[in-house]
Amino acid sequence: MGRNDKKEEQKMNKQSFFYDQKNDILAIHKGFETNEGFKGNISIGKLILDVSTKGKIKGIEILDASEFLREFDIKKGILMDINSIDFNATKTPDSIVISLVIKSKNESIPAKIAVPIEN
Repeated sequence: MGRNDKKEEQKMNKQSFFYDQKNDILAIHKGFETNEGFKGNISIGKLILDVSTKGKIKGIEILDASEFLREFDIKKGILMDINSIDFNATKTPDSIVISLVIKSKNESIPAKIAVPIEN
C-alpha cells in the first residue's frame, strides 16, 4: 500500500458530522472501510440511515434535528456547538437501536433511539 493509499484509507474511515442550522439537519457518517461502499438508505420518519455493502449502518441524517432530539435534552444551541459525536447502530430482528453521544464544549449528552422496522 502506497503513501497516498494509506491517506485515502484513513480519510474513508474517519467519522464526520455536520449540523445544517438553516434546514435543521444533523448528519453523521463513520466512513467506509476499504472493501465496502454505499448500498442504500433506510428512511424511517425523521431518520435516514446509510447502509453499506456489508449491511452496516454507516451514516445517520436526522431531519428536524432540534425537535427530534429535544426529548434527550439536546437543544439547538448544543447542535450548533458540537465538538464530536459518537454513534453506534445495532440491528435486531424488529428494530434498529441507535446510541448517540453528542459532546459540546461544556457537556456530553447520550441518547438512545429505538427505531422499529418492518420485516
